[in-house]
Amino acid sequence: MAADVIKIIKDNEYLYGQNANWRGYFEDLADFCLPRRAWINSIKSKGERLKFNFLYSSEAIRDAKICAAGFHSNITNPAQKWFMMQTRDIDLMDSYNVREWLSKTEQKMYSVLNASNFDTTMQEFYLGNIVFGTGVVLVQKDYLTKVRYTFIPIEQLNLVEDCYERVSQVYRNFKFTVGQAASMWGRNCCESVSDNIDTKPYLEIEFLHCVKPRAKRDAGKEDFKNMEYESVWISKKDKERVDEKGFKEMPYICGRFWKDANEAFGFSPAMDVLAETKTLNAQMKTALRRAMKETDPPLQLPERGYIMPLNLNPAALNYRKSGIDADALQAIGVGAGNFQITKEMMEISIKAIQDGFYVPLFQVFGDITKQMPVIEAQQRIADNMGLLGPAVGRHTSEFLQPALARTFNILYESGEILPVPEELQGQEMDFVFLGNLVKAQKQSEIRPISNLLQTVGGIAQVKPDVVDKIDTDKTVDVIAKILTVDPQLIRDDEQVKKIREARAQAEAQAQELAQASIAATTAKDAGAARKSMKEAEASA
Repeated sequence: MAADVIKIIKDNEYLYGQNANWRGYFEDLADFCLPRRAWINSIKSKGERLKFNFLYSSEAIRDAKICAAGFHSNITNPAQKWFMMQTRDIDLMDSYNVREWLSKTEQKMYSVLNASNFDTTMQEFYLGNIVFGTGVVLVQKDYLTKVRYTFIPIEQLNLVEDCYERVSQVYRNFKFTVGQAASMWGRNCCESVSDNIDTKPYLEIEFLHCVKPRAKRDAGKEDFKNMEYESVWISKKDKERVDEKGFKEMPYICGRFWKDANEAFGFSPAMDVLAETKTLNAQMKTALRRAMKETDPPLQLPERGYIMPLNLNPAALNYRKSGIDADALQAIGVGAGNFQITKEMMEISIKAIQDGFYVPLFQVFGDITKQMPVIEAQQRIADNMGLLGPAVGRHTSEFLQPALARTFNILYESGEILPVPEELQGQEMDFVFLGNLVKAQKQSEIRPISNLLQTVGGIAQVKPDVVDKIDTDKTVDVIAKILTVDPQLIRDDEQVKKIREARAQAEAQAQELAQASIAATTAKDAGAARKSMKEAEASA
């Protein structure tokens, strides 16, 4: 067993111990918000029922799904264009070759994303991110769909950050059946696989995947042993290396909903409302007990006479001893408590949970535009985005940017994307996001500009030359940039100059023609007048 394999295993064990408190926290969150993943510290048998034995309210479960669906629909909606590519040097966007290459590259990426499992993976990512505060997706090359996206369950992960609080090392603990391991690495990849491939192909084996920066490498070489990140697959039982590869960038894309310093794992909306979630669960349990007592109240009965035990089922028969007075069974009243207070407290808890998962905000996107003008709807959405803006920014910068960059690199290396034009050689490019949440976030940047234009417009009613203070061309450029409008739709300054010169020339020619026409008409009228005067003098 190589020394580096031993070190990786020991590092993973150390991190596993350090993250014990996190796993307990994740278990608690999953119990109340995501029961189908509530096996963080335990082993789930195939087909085992979800843990609903102690749950009396599904409010947090539903709201977490609404929140995840809201993020997915309004950031990475597969039914609409949700990103575009753009050079950091905006002047390069004036080049036809650059625009054409970017357009074809976007089309190829959309085609691959829609044909792959990206959409279903993002659904799981958002849900995990919202409940656990951390979502991780492995982006790999795939022979069938070009790119494969694998969502990694939180319990499989140990994460390490670098000095810039970026995830630089990932230790993933997972299980493969013998057959799965053989199909991925070959039947002789390790002793556990070779010994069981013919007899126990469905036996599960524990593996460890470690991806971290390579300590020593020759940057001038392009083989996997000299790539920036080393990738080692290890059989934990056999303590031997199963496979080794390399990556130019981190293949595990990690997104945190909120982030604290010195913590590799993130924090989530579910953590913020865990207290209300547990409170509502207890309140619902109390309310159910009250309802059951009202429906099937406890009974008081005589001390003597009835033969026990009593059968209180419908149409049941109960016997009593003869010769003893037949005192009646009587229900014990339950109405001494104040159920209205319980109901009001439950409503408060439900509202707190819904607010914590941004349910009202996502309802705004679906309902508000049907009830009011577009401008007012945009204003309401922008007002609410103050709550969600930081999370949207982290999603796009920490997760979506590197995920799309990783996808682009895989496709480019595979020859699926056309060579970069000469104008773009050595230039940096960004992915600009176009989803509803991102647009709503940008509305707050446009509001001061709109207020300025409205105010100046009002002043111009009294003093028209005040509009000279506004550079309208720059205003349009700034608004287009904020709204991430396709640069092809905005003319550059040179084109605008030519259009205005042509318009001014046409207006000057039209004015000259009009003046000539007026002069001709005037001359004609003057000639007619002189003729009339001469005729009048002759007749006199």
